[in-house]
Amino acid sequence: MAPAVILRRTLVAAGLAVFLYTLLSSPPEGLSAPGWRTVGVAALMAALWISEALPFAVTALLPLVLFPAAGVGNISASAAPFANPVIFLFLGGIFIAIAMERTNLHRRIALAIIGASGTRKPALVAGFLAASAFLSMWINNTAVAVMMLPIALSVLKLFDAEHDRSFAPAIVLSTAYGATIGGMATLVGTAPNAILAGFMLENYGIEIGFLDWMLLAAPLSLMVLAATWAILVWVVFRPGNDPFPGGHELIALEARELGPPSRAEKSVAFVFASTAALWVTGGFLEKSAPWLTDTTIAMAGGLVLFLIPGGGPKNERLLDIRAIQSVPWDVLLLIGGGLSLAAALQTNGVATWAGGFASQAGSLPTFVVIIALVAIIILLTEITSNAATTSTFLPIAAALASGFGQSPLFLAAAVTLASSCGFIMPVGTPPNAIAFGSGRVSLQEMMRAGIWLNIASGIILAVWLTWLAPVFSNLAK
Repeated sequence: MAPAVILRRTLVAAGLAVFLYTLLSSPPEGLSAPGWRTVGVAALMAALWISEALPFAVTALLPLVLFPAAGVGNISASAAPFANPVIFLFLGGIFIAIAMERTNLHRRIALAIIGASGTRKPALVAGFLAASAFLSMWINNTAVAVMMLPIALSVLKLFDAEHDRSFAPAIVLSTAYGATIGGMATLVGTAPNAILAGFMLENYGIEIGFLDWMLLAAPLSLMVLAATWAILVWVVFRPGNDPFPGGHELIALEARELGPPSRAEKSVAFVFASTAALWVTGGFLEKSAPWLTDTTIAMAGGLVLFLIPGGGPKNERLLDIRAIQSVPWDVLLLIGGGLSLAAALQTNGVATWAGGFASQAGSLPTFVVIIALVAIIILLTEITSNAATTSTFLPIAAALASGFGQSPLFLAAAVTLASSCGFIMPVGTPPNAIAFGSGRVSLQEMMRAGIWLNIASGIILAVWLTWLAPVFSNLAK
């Protein structure tokens, strides 16, 4: 029997054992019976998520059955988090992303960014990082990596650099790492960010606005991108500073193949720009239009795409029923399941009970605590889903922060952002797997770059949240 199968079965057996033990035994001191059973369900879900014994979305639906059956909560309370406004914020962003992909707007944006970066090797790596990161702020990171990798391979082919063991892995990894890092910057960029926003609203009544999150996370994303560029071109691969003759011609050729912007592309660009602008300025319009929330803006932007004709021979609308079928519903269910679990951990006192253990580490400096937490999450996310990791640890981290006298957002944000820092293994993120599958980067090369980047991103994240995040934590008061 393969070791992976043995590990998977062991994890599932351990999760089931803990779940059954909490059903049959008395709760520990300071914890109620519903709280103790919530621990059991959480252990079982964590085991299933880590082992991937069931699809992530299937595990996420377990609270709808196990919570009422185990007396943890009724069906209404268990199902309510699946309708959290943040899920619909994410859905609206997905509709806009699908329209961008269908009209090739995302490809035109990427080529414009790369074309402006120059033709020297370090500049090209920076261009691919920037293009992937910008697109990933609005589009699923897997889709960004799928779109950017062929462009990178075209560059390598043009310059006969497919087997250049200094430049080829650097530019291929830039597409994967940029797609992962860019998603950290916005609430719609990656599922963990949406889970955090929903968790804070559901359990603490704290609404994290689109601009609020960008003020916290976008500078961090830029710093990690800068560190990634330096690691790829100056530390690990060192491709040199040689210019590539004909680089501008290649980008121009790729752009010409797209043709002039179509009516549909222009319409999607207008909706995208308008939605992004309203997300950023919505906080200033709140007094005059209190209904204008990030979620209503996202859904309005997404739904209007089903109404606008796209031109062309058939003048079809920008989005149709195929867009509904393209939505990653499993991700939305995963977010809902994570929020349902988090709400039960909070409501039944498990998070507070676990947070009480923070007093044992009360003498430790805050920086030591946060960097230890960040390190644990980064290591876990190398082998588990970042959304599942976030869902499991958010309630505990928020309670720990309260135990230290900090805003719950402090350590909750650390968990969320750290979960997007899996750079070592191909299984760490879908973009990593896509880059590895290109055959242009070996496992050893990815691990070398990823180890450096995990260390750098962990330190940057810990420093940023320790010294600068308190300025932004006012939104959590």
